Amino acid sequence: MGRSRNRRRKQQKLVNLDWTELPRGILEIIFERLTVTDCISVSDVCKAWRHVVAQELAGWQSRGVPWLMMSGKDREVRTCISILQKQHWDIVLPEAYGRYCWGSYQDWLILVKHIGCFYLEISLLNPFSRNKTDLPKTWNFYHKIVLSGLPILDNYVCMLVHSQCRELSFWVPGAELWFKHKLDGDPFEDAVFCDGSFYLISNDYNIWQIKSANIFASIRTYDAYEVKIDCHEVIMSEEQENSGVLKYLVESCGELLLVCRLYNTKAEAVLETHDFKVYSLDFSLMSWKRVHDLGDKILFLGKCCSRSVSSTELGVAMRNCIYFSNDHAAPWWNEWDSDHLYGISARLNLNNAGRKDWGVFSLGNGTHEDFCFRGNRDRWGPIWLTCPQWWCCRKLAVNRYSN
Repeated sequence: MGRSRNRRRKQQKLVNLDWTELPRGILEIIFERLTVTDCISVSDVCKAWRHVVAQELAGWQSRGVPWLMMSGKDREVRTCISILQKQHWDIVLPEAYGRYCWGSYQDWLILVKHIGCFYLEISLLNPFSRNKTDLPKTWNFYHKIVLSGLPILDNYVCMLVHSQCRELSFWVPGAELWFKHKLDGDPFEDAVFCDGSFYLISNDYNIWQIKSANIFASIRTYDAYEVKIDCHEVIMSEEQENSGVLKYLVESCGELLLVCRLYNTKAEAVLETHDFKVYSLDFSLMSWKRVHDLGDKILFLGKCCSRSVSSTELGVAMRNCIYFSNDHAAPWWNEWDSDHLYGISARLNLNNAGRKDWGVFSLGNGTHEDFCFRGNRDRWGPIWLTCPQWWCCRKLAVNRYSN
């Protein structure tokens, strides 16, 4: 009887343990092993746990949730929409007023101001830390910007891709101007940074490769024409057409993916996405291999902001799918080039309430569903932005205690 009573007392003590008093170091170890979604959920447990989850810990800088930031330049407040969590929040960005959001790199925005006379001012802004880097002004003839790393690093490279010819421009921290390199041929359609190199795709599906180390070495000698660029003739495993196809290059865990977005062109001139095809570059054979299953990966497509995310790391059930929005079918167009198109659907008496170019496409069964909100095909597509885990937790806490 006495032993049974003692056992019950020990069990009672265990049940009454105050888990909120766990040391911070132990909590950090536990939270590092949780998915991003689970970390956001445990922030509900108590104030002490929420305080730890909402810290900007160095090991958590790469953890975040993909959000959509809506387009528009004449606003200090930008709306962000979480597709996965079905929430929306506003970010106050006075630095972005009068500027276009050209794209993003992880949690950094790429902002552009059109200053006239065919010139652009480009800046890199982290809306969460407020760090900002201004790049040298450049001509308004580029349709793509690609970064090799976070702007807080000393050795990252920015590359601009020309919209009218096969010309590239490079910039590295400390440089006072862009270094141009011109090639023969039509403009590149898309570009991405993957495993130490920039990769660009031409309209014939061939790949051009530039190692970032070569760019640094050439810029030190002030001669961008010394940049070594390798052209790879790539075999396409399937017959492809260039009309009605928008090409995206996406880096996915060191793998180089090509996503072909196929459009239906109808007589009323409204483009509708009807299919996606994904290919992986086989570097040993230099051929595009069809991919039918992305595993646990989710692809987010956008202009200057495409990315691949692990659903396992996020802690969501969705996998093997592609999120897409209303990107312009011509890759060379920018938002500041097309503001005059606003309202074209109404002028043509077209129904602008459709959702055909906003959705999530399942690679497994070839179908797509709508987003949780309805987009306006007249307006420029939003960009994907990775909102840090700690920021999401703080916003949730503020909303919870303000209601």
